[in-house]
Amino acid sequence: DEISKLSHDVDNMRNAILNTLESERAAREANTELITSMSHDIRTPLTVLIGYLDIMKMYSKDEVMNEYIKSSEKTAMRLKKLSDDMFKYLLVFGNSAKPAELEEYDGMTLIEQMLSEHVLLLREHGYDVKFDMPSDSGVKVLTNAPDLMRIIDNVFSNIGKYADREKAIEIKVEIGGDRVSLTFSNAISADTSMAESNKIGLKTCAKIAELISSEFSYSVSDDVFTVTVGLISHRE
Repeated sequence: DEISKLSHDVDNMRNAILNTLESERAAREANTELITSMSHDIRTPLTVLIGYLDIMKMYSKDEVMNEYIKSSEKTAMRLKKLSDDMFKYLLVFGNSAKPAELEEYDGMTLIEQMLSEHVLLLREHGYDVKFDMPSDSGVKVLTNAPDLMRIIDNVFSNIGKYADREKAIEIKVEIGGDRVSLTFSNAISADTSMAESNKIGLKTCAKIAELISSEFSYSVSDDVFTVTVGLISHRE
């Protein structure tokens, strides 16, 4: 009888756990549908609104009115970015996020291709960029190139928003053990505040790095923002 009662209790516990897991799955799906719907419903009218503001700028001759239009446009663009961030967060953190397929690349060639164009663009916009990387052709990295490119794009996007133009941006590539490390450091401009950022882009980078078996970290010290990306590597 005691064994029968214990078996009955275990079965009830099993059913309770299964019901809880099913409820959690349904809640996740509902949240995913809600975020997708909200993102789409917000972005569509905002796109139209931004279009109308562009037209108003073309025809308005009043300086005061133009200032109001610029302020409205800035607010609309900020809302659009928040909406885009919601969608981006869903893509990475949703149920569809799975480890990516990794491929082997010539490490320095891949990294130089991904960084050089961004470095050139920053220099063209007046930034002082110190770019240091070894010319070691014997190092291979294991990664997913499109996803790594998403991380790099996001890092340089942050640099463009928050870096102080009066101080140098330092980008260093280092080889050590079974890792190739990419370090990005920039002074934070006094005209911007990273505290206002929702940091979804950085959280997204960290998640993408996890999915491609890489490392991603960031820190702020003495108004200097530093990002480090670590890639799996080995020698031929």
